[in-house]
Amino acid sequence: MEEKRDEFEKEPQQNSEVSGTNENEAIKEAQQIAWLSYIGILVIVPILLHPDNEFVKFHARQGIVLLGLEIGWSIIKFILSMLPVIRYLAGFFSFFIWLGFIALSIIGIINAAQGERKKLPIIGELADSLNIL
Repeated sequence: MEEKRDEFEKEPQQNSEVSGTNENEAIKEAQQIAWLSYIGILVIVPILLHPDNEFVKFHARQGIVLLGLEIGWSIIKFILSMLPVIRYLAGFFSFFIWLGFIALSIIGIINAAQGERKKLPIIGELADSLNIL
C-alpha cells in the first residue's frame, strides 16, 4: 500500500519536470527566431512561425511596441522638419532618439538569443499594458 502511495506522490513531480522540459525545448526552438522581433517589420516572422509560443509572443509584443514608437517618431520628425527653426533641433534630438531605439533593439536581441524574458526599459511595461497578441 505504501509503495503505491509513493508512486502516486512521485507522478506529479515527474509531470512538472516534463512540462518544464517541454517549456525549455520550446524556448530553445523559439530563441533561434525570436530575436527577429526587434528588427523592424521582421517582427512578423516569429509570430507567423510560432504563433502559440509564449516566448515568441513576449518578445514580439515588445518588438511591436518598439516598431510603433519608431514609426511614430518618424512621423513626428517629418512634421517637425517642415518648420524652419525647429527642423535643426528635431534633427539633433532625432540622433539621440534613434540611438535609444538601436540600444533597445540590441538589448532585446541579446535577451531573445539567450533565451531570457527580460522586459526592456519603458517598452516592456508598455507592451504588457497594451495586451497585444
